[in-house]
Amino acid sequence: MKNIKIASPLYIVREDCAKDLAGVLKKLAALGFDGIEFLGFFGHSAQEVKTMLEDNHLSALGNHVPYRELVADPEGVLDFHQCIGCGYLTVAELPLEDFDAVAARLNEMAALAAQRGIRLLYHNHDQELIEKIDGVQNLIWILEHVKAETLALEPDLGWMEIGGGDCADYLRRYADRCPVIHLKDYYSSDNAKLGRVREFVPARGSAERGHFEFRPTGYGVLNLPKLMPLCLACAPEWFVIDHDLAYERDSYDDLKLSLDYTRALLAMQA
Repeated sequence: MKNIKIASPLYIVREDCAKDLAGVLKKLAALGFDGIEFLGFFGHSAQEVKTMLEDNHLSALGNHVPYRELVADPEGVLDFHQCIGCGYLTVAELPLEDFDAVAARLNEMAALAAQRGIRLLYHNHDQELIEKIDGVQNLIWILEHVKAETLALEPDLGWMEIGGGDCADYLRRYADRCPVIHLKDYYSSDNAKLGRVREFVPARGSAERGHFEFRPTGYGVLNLPKLMPLCLACAPEWFVIDHDLAYERDSYDDLKLSLDYTRALLAMQA
């Protein structure tokens, strides 16, 4: 089994990042992470971010960039990410209208990114599983309308289940297209009651919404021991152990729990 790197997302500590990004990266490095998946750069220049990463011996997995921002200034966006060493760039807020034109633009963006050693990704939330086009889940519809070499999949397993999707089916179907996998975990007493989770977060779900809450990786209902062989069959370069909220708990303690669990689970794989 190849060495898989583990990254921390910044979403769960985004408020701290806005105040002191360098301090956050130092804390995450001390917890033992290999790298960071960014959520923007909080006003810092590419060189400043690069220095922060180098000072803490962290790699830049990638960043989430809205589609319209990418196509408005592809050279500038991609040069920035190349400077800090990103291997991936996740295209967010992908428009579905006039998708043939969108797909053509993505082909152009992917070619420009590849020249800089960057691969484009698409990260799912729950709505891509809930919403459908011609009876097909949006996530499958998007992936089937864009070439694999243009747009890889960054499956978020927690959001897949929350949206009613089958993680195992997606991991098998797109095994050659998942270089980065999100191991989001959560609790729910009844997924049939969840609906659109973002209607009530940051609060926990009520009894009518399945008592939903986000949890550290390995501490929820996502069956990661069962899914891990399928994840490994994708030969991913990175795992991201994210959950969106720690509630009254300490976010860094939660991230440490997630990291330790994932490393222990990986150590048990043949």
